[in-house]
Amino acid sequence: MILKSQGVPVSEDGRKPYPLGGRTVEVKHFVVRVTLPDNPFGPHSHEQPELWYIIDGQALVKLGQEEYPVGPGDLVVIDPNVAHGLRTESEATWICLG
Repeated sequence: MILKSQGVPVSEDGRKPYPLGGRTVEVKHFVVRVTLPDNPFGPHSHEQPELWYIIDGQALVKLGQEEYPVGPGDLVVIDPNVAHGLRTESEATWICLG
């Protein structure tokens, strides 16, 4: 699931709560990644759900057989056992929690 930043309203107290649809993610790792055209994050899958938060740049995220454009502020919600990856034509910085 891709949650586009512009689709998530800011609350009166300044928060931007991304709706996760009841999903829970146990955080076993927190990684800040920089992806360039020559080091794409190749498709893979695992039993652990993940959240990817795009900090800067534009990228294409692959979830299953579909590819989605993402940019700053977008949240990628990856369910267990779904093949996923990220590539870019320039540079993208993102956080992986999973």
